[in-house]
Amino acid sequence: MKIYAYLAAAALGASFLMAPAMPAMAAAQAADVQGNAGESAEISLPYTYTSKQYGFSIQCPQKPVGVIPASLLYEDKQGDVLIFDNEEYNIKYAWIVLTDAFDDKKVPDLNKLKPQEAEKLLQGIMGSNGYEGIMLVNLTPKNKAIYAVTAKEIEIDTDGDGKADEVAKADTQMAVAFFRTPSGKRYGVELIDNPDLRASSLAAFQKGIATLTDSQDKAMAKQANSKKNKKNKK
Repeated sequence: MKIYAYLAAAALGASFLMAPAMPAMAAAQAADVQGNAGESAEISLPYTYTSKQYGFSIQCPQKPVGVIPASLLYEDKQGDVLIFDNEEYNIKYAWIVLTDAFDDKKVPDLNKLKPQEAEKLLQGIMGSNGYEGIMLVNLTPKNKAIYAVTAKEIEIDTDGDGKADEVAKADTQMAVAFFRTPSGKRYGVELIDNPDLRASSLAAFQKGIATLTDSQDKAMAKQANSKKNKKNKK
């Protein structure tokens, strides 16, 4: 199935790092999320998708024309691919929502990372995952997320001498985000937008990831409200 050539890997970051070749549009859009990933008032997300299998809900720019298992793109991953536009087997515009997207033991609480710790992690991952830009952003006022843009050209050291001697070119770029929900569930959301990342698609993606909620989050909120109401009645 020819869908796209480059598959993004999970990442961690602190302040934004940018490779010299990063497109100006992608860099500007990535910088926009530094304040709050959900603050794009002009972007409309009229459709709410709810996954019956995985229990998450996310607001979308439109109703998906189709939904396929994430395992069709990532052999070892679970989740849903929300397809908004496609041409036969070629996905032109979609969001990939991955559950259990990263190792809980290897990824610390992003909301508690010290700047120096986050910067160190960012530099290490930036150099090994083919990202043109990566940053730690405020997904919501109380929750941080990883936000990155993949590279269209990736330098590869084929003989292990520490110098790049080959350049791999991807068919497209992707925007990716990784975060925990309030209940601790580990999600990754990825944007496919072929052939080029559009500013409107990036803005909708940035706003959409901030709306993702899990069934466990809803249960926690309901329980908290119930306790609050009982306390107020006393």
